Amino acid sequence: MNVDEMKDVRDFRAGAPTPDRGRLAAGRDRLTAAAKGGRVRRLRADWRFAAVGAAAALTVVAVLAANIGGNGDRTAPADTRTVRGSVGEVMNRAADTIEKADPPATPHAGQWIYKKTLSRDPGGWPRSKADPTPEAKPQESWTLYADPRFEDGKEGDDRSPRERLQFLNTLPDDPDAVLKKVRAYYPSGKGNPESEGEHDMRAMSVVLETRPMPPKALAKLYRALAEVPGAEVTPRLVHDAAGRDAIAVGHDEKGQEVRREILIDPRTYQYLGDRWLIVKDYKESFAFTGDDTPDRPWKAGDIMFQTALLDTAVVDHKGDRP
Repeated sequence: MNVDEMKDVRDFRAGAPTPDRGRLAAGRDRLTAAAKGGRVRRLRADWRFAAVGAAAALTVVAVLAANIGGNGDRTAPADTRTVRGSVGEVMNRAADTIEKADPPATPHAGQWIYKKTLSRDPGGWPRSKADPTPEAKPQESWTLYADPRFEDGKEGDDRSPRERLQFLNTLPDDPDAVLKKVRAYYPSGKGNPESEGEHDMRAMSVVLETRPMPPKALAKLYRALAEVPGAEVTPRLVHDAAGRDAIAVGHDEKGQEVRREILIDPRTYQYLGDRWLIVKDYKESFAFTGDDTPDRPWKAGDIMFQTALLDTAVVDHKGDRP
């Protein structure tokens, strides 16, 4: 692999935390065809909202189009609003809405998936006045839709967007069967001590980042998410890394210290990103590094890492933007 290829691989993983088998390739939001002759295929808005009524729908589209990364006219604090229903009721409601949308256009070989993300973390350890928490800045990346380097069939390899789309189109209808297939697609690997619920949440968080995302496949993933062992929805809206309101879906199990949560827009049911939330006080040891780095204390409620998907598009050339 030459220098340019290595740079492409780094770009492919831009914005990701320390990689593991479940934190593979990220993608962009749903894709649709743009006007003929344009060099960029833009996102359509029609899949992002529930068709409650023409006037209400147009209002939502206007807000989303004006400010995809912000809160629009949402002025009430997120922690004052309740998410109503069980995880099954919430995810089935989301699935029922999403699956009615028209499918996106399929990119062709030679096109690129553009993505803008925002990641936040508390910074390095130990902290000092000279080493403040880093400022979060949006990151951009371009991933070749059909990249043969990620289509070699090797287990654990990052998969190209084309490969992941082909996988999504083969998902069964039964939620338990979907979970089984997702686990097999992103396996734990030998010696990985994670529980089944942890494995499911890790693998699902990767699959949900796939772009383009067919609405019917997304609906199947949402219904399967409700079947993850210990799955639950946070009873109040949270904020994602970009400050947007979000429904947080995670899983709970005995002895859990870190809870991986998938974040979903409460109005449109669009996938927004994810976060790692500390649910139990504990200290992170660095003894394995062989130096004298002190243990890092984490408190319940701390956010270890979070990432938000801000903008996406299918473009004809690397470097093109929407």
